[in-house]
This record gives sequence, structure tokens and C-alpha cells, in this order.
Amino acid sequence: MTRSFMPVLMVAAGLAAFAASLPAAAQFAKPEDAIRYRRSAFFVMSTHFGRVAAMASGKVPFDAKAVADNAEIATIMSKLPYAGFVDGSDKG
Repeated sequence: MTRSFMPVLMVAAGLAAFAASLPAAAQFAKPEDAIRYRRSAFFVMSTHFGRVAAMASGKVPFDAKAVADNAEIATIMSKLPYAGFVDGSDKG
């Protein structure tokens, strides 16, 4: 897979996850499932924010396209975790 195709693939995956998350609250069989779901979404967001932060702090060379791609993915993912905050998932 080429590097230029990867952001498109990530955005497509994010959109698919977003579409699947709309009815997600009704799909969590156990509170642990909701917790796992939102932790996963937060992990993906932090990974992409971390890439942007590394460029902003000068730890890696700046790449405007990579910043835009990672910011777009983080924006899409930012809408996902909230479906995982269901009754009974406040512990853990």
C-alpha cells in the first residue's frame, strides 16, 4: 500500500466506524463493551494528535499534508467515543 493511499483508507475506516457508531449505544451487551469501544476511539485520536504534536514540537520534520490528514482523522474520530458513554459504563 502506498503512503498516499493510507490517509484515504484511514478516513474511509473512520467514516465507516462513525456510521456504525450511530446505533452503537443499543449494541453494547455489557458496560465493559462500551468502555472498550470508547477507549479504542480515544486511542486512535491520541495516536493521530501525537503525530501532529511531534511535528509541532520539531521532533519530526513538518509535513503539511500529513498534519491535515492526521487532523482530519482525529476530527472524524472525535465524534465516536460519546456513543460509548451509556448507563452503567461509568466504572472501569
